[in-house]
Amino acid sequence: MKRMIVTLAATLMAAPLWADEIKIAVGCPPVPACSDWVYAEDLAASLRDAGLEATVFTGGSLGKDPEIVDQLSQGLLQVGLTNFVMINEVDDTILGFLAPYMFDDMEHFFRATQDTQSELMDGIRASMQAQGIRIAGLPGLGGTMGVFNAKTPITSVEDMADLRLRAIDATQIELFKQWGVQGVVVDMPEFSGAVQQGIVDGYFNPPVVALIFRHTEFLKHYTDLGAGTPFRSALMSADWYDGLDDDTRATVDAAVDAANANNRAWTAKAAEGEIEGLRKAGVTVSELDDGALDDFKARSQAAWDVLMPEGEIDAFRALAAETRE
Repeated sequence: MKRMIVTLAATLMAAPLWADEIKIAVGCPPVPACSDWVYAEDLAASLRDAGLEATVFTGGSLGKDPEIVDQLSQGLLQVGLTNFVMINEVDDTILGFLAPYMFDDMEHFFRATQDTQSELMDGIRASMQAQGIRIAGLPGLGGTMGVFNAKTPITSVEDMADLRLRAIDATQIELFKQWGVQGVVVDMPEFSGAVQQGIVDGYFNPPVVALIFRHTEFLKHYTDLGAGTPFRSALMSADWYDGLDDDTRATVDAAVDAANANNRAWTAKAAEGEIEGLRKAGVTVSELDDGALDDFKARSQAAWDVLMPEGEIDAFRALAAETRE
């Protein structure tokens, strides 16, 4: 009996880490409009096809973003899809990839972050690695960003003078100041209530956000600014990844590459249908003429030194120029 116990213990200790379930945490519900869920399912499918066990947990069932990151850093969770803010808390260089009008569109963003090796991305990856987290990818959500509000159509900066917009953080408030708009930091779960109470009138987001959370029921005006390339963060536990054997690590790498490639195609397709989706939901969609667009660009670029670390603007300009077609 003693020999059997010793043998069993040795067998369990020798079992590869990939024998355990690979858990993938997603905050949004399992809906086709949510890029996090689509990315996670693509990743899980590739892992399963390779013989690994992978399960996607949706709706924040494994915790909110800060809790997910904490579990990843401790090796308690393998993969998590979170807001880019989780990277920003470690390295605010990431904000340059979101800065309005730095990159022309999402495909330009992907060329800069996926196709080109840059010191900017290498530095961000190293910062996260030091926290026990690997960046698997920066998935797109769909089209570029615009302004939603519950009060009035917007076709110029002046039309926004009486609005208050929900801000993610203090840096976004600085952007709104350049637009001549008041900003109030509000957590997304409290956003609907904040609109009903008159605390804010809308937000600056890509179209998909209003569609996923059904904010189109009260945000009846959208202006396509083409400002900023929205993305999420696909993160992995560095301890878990580093502990994999070579073959399993190669399998995980291949699955991640496939998920990133699929997301790139999904992002382009999603962007094509978002505006029509807003119209079907009863949202009035406004566009800017050339003069109004130039005004937004100039005001937004004036906020770049607040939206990204001092001294990084030139590096981002160079990367944008290098990857522009």
